[in-house]
Amino acid sequence: MPIDINLLRVDAGGDPEKVRESERRRFRDPKIVDEIIEIDNQWRKLRYAVDNLKKDLGVISKTVAAKMKESKGADKCEEEKAQANAVKEKIEEAEKQLIEVETERTKKLNTIGNIVADDVPVSKDEEKDNGIVNTWGTIPELTVDGKTLGHLHHHEIMQILDFCEFERGQKIAGHRGYFLKGNGVLLNQALINYGLTFLSSKEYTPLQPPFFMKQSIMAETCQLSDFEESLYKVVGDPTQEPMFLVATSEQPISALYRNEWLAPDELPQRFAGVSSCFRKEAGAHGKDVWGIFRVHQFEKVEQFCLTTPEKSWEMHEEMIKIAEAFYQGLELPYRVINDAAAKKYDLEAWFPGYGTYRELVSSSNCTDFQSRGLDVRLQLGKEKQGKDKKAKEEAKKGGDKKGAAKGGAGAAAEAK
Repeated sequence: MPIDINLLRVDAGGDPEKVRESERRRFRDPKIVDEIIEIDNQWRKLRYAVDNLKKDLGVISKTVAAKMKESKGADKCEEEKAQANAVKEKIEEAEKQLIEVETERTKKLNTIGNIVADDVPVSKDEEKDNGIVNTWGTIPELTVDGKTLGHLHHHEIMQILDFCEFERGQKIAGHRGYFLKGNGVLLNQALINYGLTFLSSKEYTPLQPPFFMKQSIMAETCQLSDFEESLYKVVGDPTQEPMFLVATSEQPISALYRNEWLAPDELPQRFAGVSSCFRKEAGAHGKDVWGIFRVHQFEKVEQFCLTTPEKSWEMHEEMIKIAEAFYQGLELPYRVINDAAAKKYDLEAWFPGYGTYRELVSSSNCTDFQSRGLDVRLQLGKEKQGKDKKAKEEAKKGGDKKGAAKGGAGAAAEAK
């Protein structure tokens, strides 16, 4: 998922220093920006050379056609044909170099993160320095005869109510495996149904995606590190492209309009994604070993929206407000923080057993970062024209933008 190369081209209105500063705020070395600019300059020179060679070839071809027409085929134009062959060889070699340079440029572009918003707190300690946006609700105290009592953890309550089978789940599925049981199943389904009904009332369209994706498409919507840390590979026919189980419904939904054009009057689009999610949680060893935090399988309802780049921040604010309204309906005390890692709001509910807030919702503005990788384009300057070849060509001449995608968990039916 590369950033737009034009962000690094001053003559195209870009600002390389803004990208350098964004990388510094991620505590990364900004020299990668200058490396990419150097490679991009090579690419542009090669592109210019290829275009000129093709123009030369076109001139030669027209000369041959004119001479053969004038001589009625008597002039074989051997000299011009030899020139044409020489130019074709140069084009072939230059295009080979062009592909190599472009591949290297894309590889390095993929290492640059999305541009960090100006109001994001900068810190190496996300837990300590996240900025609190607002809080809601009163943290309850359990008192008997004037004495404050401790609170039970969620897994203890679930066991008391016979909502789960943890030990038998681990026997069947290994570490972090579990069964939901009885009213635990019904409560989980009730939360899912409530989440879908709630989002539907906010003009969201429920959408249940496939549980697995092709490797090539998964690579367009998630980071390469996710393949090792989060994603489960589906082993099947070795002659077919590998598949991966989804870690969130955002992944397949973000690819819904892959390689398609969307007109402005088709936006915004709001989806209430519902899916089983599968995660290795490879980096969670020793963390949250009790209950249903950081489990390998869970259900989740989440918001996913597509809109124009100009409306993306407005949509981002709308989404977190909807998430807040949902948890207010459940009467769960919470706080909203501005994540120090990116422009992302986290909604954290109060967990009495832990005596702290824990994340239930993350709402991010991906700007055009995700849609660029998936080639989801916004058609500018015209009303909806359909998606035939002619309309696409007209839109290309008039310019295009990538749509902006936003994703947020609307209802975590089970803790992530």
